[in-house]
Amino acid sequence: MTISLFEEFTLISSIQPISSFEAPLTVSSQLSIDEDVEVVEFQRLKDLSDTNAVEVLAKEFGIVYVTAITRDGCSGCMEQKPLFLELAQKMKLDLAGRVHFANVHIRYTEDDREESWESKRVFRHAAYPTYLVHVRSKNGVLEVYRAIYPNMDELEKQTRESLDLAKFYKDAA
Repeated sequence: MTISLFEEFTLISSIQPISSFEAPLTVSSQLSIDEDVEVVEFQRLKDLSDTNAVEVLAKEFGIVYVTAITRDGCSGCMEQKPLFLELAQKMKLDLAGRVHFANVHIRYTEDDREESWESKRVFRHAAYPTYLVHVRSKNGVLEVYRAIYPNMDELEKQTRESLDLAKFYKDAA
Protein backbone atom coordinates (compact mmCIF):
# COMPACT_ATOMS: atom_id res chain seq x y z
CA MET A 1 0.00 0.00 0.00
CA THR A 2 1.40 3.43 -0.95
CA ILE A 3 0.29 6.55 0.90
CA SER A 4 -0.34 10.04 -0.42
CA LEU A 5 1.23 13.19 0.98
CA PHE A 6 -2.05 13.99 2.78
CA GLU A 7 -2.16 10.49 4.30
CA GLU A 8 1.51 10.84 5.30
CA PHE A 9 0.75 14.13 7.09
CA THR A 10 -2.25 12.55 8.83
CA LEU A 11 -0.15 9.54 9.86
CA ILE A 12 2.70 11.68 11.21
CA SER A 13 0.27 13.91 13.10
CA SER A 14 -1.40 10.97 14.85
CA ILE A 15 1.65 9.00 15.99
CA GLN A 16 2.73 9.12 19.61
CA PRO A 17 6.31 8.41 20.78
CA ILE A 18 6.74 4.88 22.16
CA SER A 19 9.26 5.77 24.83
CA SER A 20 10.61 8.79 26.62
CA PHE A 21 13.71 9.13 24.44
CA GLU A 22 12.05 8.78 21.05
CA ALA A 23 10.78 11.42 18.71
CA PRO A 24 7.52 10.84 16.85
CA LEU A 25 7.79 8.47 13.91
CA THR A 26 8.07 10.05 10.50
CA VAL A 27 7.43 8.22 7.27
CA SER A 28 9.20 9.09 4.05
CA SER A 29 6.96 9.58 1.05
CA GLN A 30 9.45 7.42 -0.88
CA LEU A 31 8.53 4.35 1.16
CA SER A 32 5.58 2.02 0.90
CA ILE A 33 3.76 1.21 4.09
CA ASP A 34 2.67 -2.31 4.91
CA GLU A 35 1.28 -3.59 8.17
CA ASP A 36 3.80 -6.47 8.16
CA VAL A 37 6.88 -4.22 8.26
CA GLU A 38 7.22 -1.27 10.64
CA VAL A 39 8.92 1.62 8.84
CA VAL A 40 11.24 3.64 11.05
CA GLU A 41 12.85 6.85 9.83
CA PHE A 42 16.43 7.01 11.04
CA GLN A 43 15.93 10.61 12.20
CA ARG A 44 14.04 9.13 15.15
CA LEU A 45 17.15 7.16 16.20
CA LYS A 46 20.12 9.25 15.10
CA ASP A 47 20.81 10.95 18.42
CA LEU A 48 20.81 7.66 20.33
CA SER A 49 23.75 5.43 21.13
CA ASP A 50 23.99 2.08 19.35
CA THR A 51 22.67 0.38 22.49
CA ASN A 52 19.67 2.69 22.82
CA ALA A 53 18.83 2.43 19.12
CA VAL A 54 18.47 -1.35 19.27
CA GLU A 55 16.60 -1.03 22.57
CA VAL A 56 14.02 1.06 20.71
CA LEU A 57 13.73 -1.56 17.97
CA ALA A 58 13.59 -4.68 20.18
CA LYS A 59 11.09 -3.84 22.88
CA GLU A 60 9.71 -7.12 24.24
CA PHE A 61 10.89 -10.50 25.49
CA GLY A 62 10.05 -13.59 23.48
CA ILE A 63 10.03 -11.91 20.06
CA VAL A 64 12.61 -12.16 17.29
CA TYR A 65 13.22 -8.72 15.77
CA VAL A 66 14.30 -8.60 12.12
CA THR A 67 15.45 -5.19 10.92
CA ALA A 68 16.46 -4.06 7.43
CA ILE A 69 18.64 -0.93 7.23
CA THR A 70 18.10 0.73 3.85
CA ARG A 71 18.78 4.09 2.24
CA ASP A 72 17.57 6.28 -0.58
CA GLY A 73 19.21 5.53 -3.92
CA CYS A 74 20.33 2.00 -2.97
CA SER A 75 19.60 -0.37 -5.86
CA GLY A 76 20.16 -3.45 -3.71
CA CYS A 77 17.68 -2.08 -1.17
CA MET A 78 15.05 -1.61 -3.85
CA GLU A 79 15.74 -5.07 -5.25
CA GLN A 80 15.38 -6.77 -1.86
CA LYS A 81 12.44 -4.67 -0.59
CA PRO A 82 9.69 -6.88 -2.11
CA LEU A 83 11.54 -10.02 -1.01
CA PHE A 84 11.80 -8.72 2.57
CA LEU A 85 8.10 -7.81 2.55
CA GLU A 86 7.20 -11.26 1.24
CA LEU A 87 9.31 -12.88 3.98
CA ALA A 88 7.66 -10.70 6.64
CA GLN A 89 4.18 -11.61 5.41
CA LYS A 90 5.02 -15.31 5.33
CA MET A 91 6.67 -15.44 8.75
CA LYS A 92 4.09 -13.27 10.50
CA LEU A 93 1.38 -15.56 9.16
CA ASP A 94 3.27 -18.66 10.40
CA LEU A 95 4.56 -17.16 13.65
CA ALA A 96 2.09 -14.47 14.66
CA GLY A 97 3.33 -12.53 17.66
CA ARG A 98 6.74 -14.23 17.74
CA VAL A 99 8.49 -12.17 15.03
CA HIS A 100 8.58 -8.45 14.30
CA PHE A 101 9.87 -6.93 11.06
CA ALA A 102 11.10 -3.36 10.72
CA ASN A 103 12.82 -1.23 8.11
CA VAL A 104 15.06 1.60 9.32
CA HIS A 105 15.26 3.96 6.38
CA ILE A 106 18.13 6.40 5.84
CA ARG A 107 17.74 9.61 3.85
CA TYR A 108 20.58 10.09 1.39
CA THR A 109 21.57 12.31 -1.52
CA GLU A 110 24.93 12.85 -3.17
CA ASP A 111 24.92 16.34 -1.61
CA ASP A 112 23.89 15.17 1.87
CA ARG A 113 25.41 11.94 3.14
CA GLU A 114 25.34 12.89 6.84
CA GLU A 115 22.45 10.62 7.84
CA SER A 116 24.16 7.65 6.17
CA TRP A 117 27.33 8.28 8.18
CA GLU A 118 25.26 8.66 11.36
CA SER A 119 23.50 5.34 10.75
CA LYS A 120 26.88 3.64 10.37
CA ARG A 121 27.91 5.11 13.72
CA VAL A 122 24.70 4.04 15.45
CA PHE A 123 24.31 0.56 13.93
CA ARG A 124 27.99 -0.08 13.09
CA HIS A 125 27.15 -1.37 9.63
CA ALA A 126 29.30 -1.14 6.51
CA ALA A 127 26.86 -1.10 3.60
CA TYR A 128 23.22 -1.22 2.47
CA PRO A 129 21.04 -3.15 2.79
CA THR A 130 22.09 -4.58 6.15
CA TYR A 131 19.82 -6.99 7.99
CA LEU A 132 19.89 -7.52 11.75
CA VAL A 133 18.23 -10.12 13.95
CA HIS A 134 17.86 -9.33 17.66
CA VAL A 135 16.29 -10.85 20.75
CA ARG A 136 15.79 -9.20 24.15
CA SER A 137 17.36 -10.70 27.27
CA LYS A 138 17.36 -9.55 30.88
CA ASN A 139 20.79 -8.08 30.12
CA GLY A 140 19.54 -6.06 27.17
CA VAL A 141 19.13 -6.62 23.45
CA LEU A 142 21.37 -9.27 21.87
CA GLU A 143 22.33 -9.40 18.21
CA VAL A 144 21.90 -12.91 16.84
CA TYR A 145 22.64 -12.32 13.14
CA ARG A 146 23.90 -9.59 10.81
CA ALA A 147 24.37 -9.68 7.04
CA ILE A 148 24.76 -7.37 4.07
CA TYR A 149 22.48 -8.23 1.16
CA PRO A 150 21.68 -11.77 2.33
CA ASN A 151 19.64 -14.39 0.56
CA MET A 152 16.13 -14.24 2.06
CA ASP A 153 16.21 -18.01 2.67
CA GLU A 154 19.23 -17.48 4.93
CA LEU A 155 17.53 -14.60 6.73
CA GLU A 156 14.47 -16.79 7.29
CA LYS A 157 16.65 -19.64 8.57
CA GLN A 158 18.45 -17.35 11.02
CA THR A 159 15.16 -15.85 12.19
CA ARG A 160 13.58 -19.26 12.78
CA GLU A 161 16.67 -20.48 14.62
CA SER A 162 16.41 -17.43 16.91
CA LEU A 163 12.90 -18.35 18.09
CA ASP A 164 14.26 -20.76 20.71
CA LEU A 165 16.65 -18.09 21.99
CA ALA A 166 13.84 -15.57 22.28
CA LYS A 167 11.77 -18.06 24.28
CA PHE A 168 14.75 -18.97 26.48
CA TYR A 169 15.48 -15.32 27.33
CA LYS A 170 11.80 -14.62 27.95
CA ASP A 171 11.58 -17.55 30.38
CA ALA A 172 14.81 -16.44 32.10
CA ALA A 173 13.67 -12.84 32.54
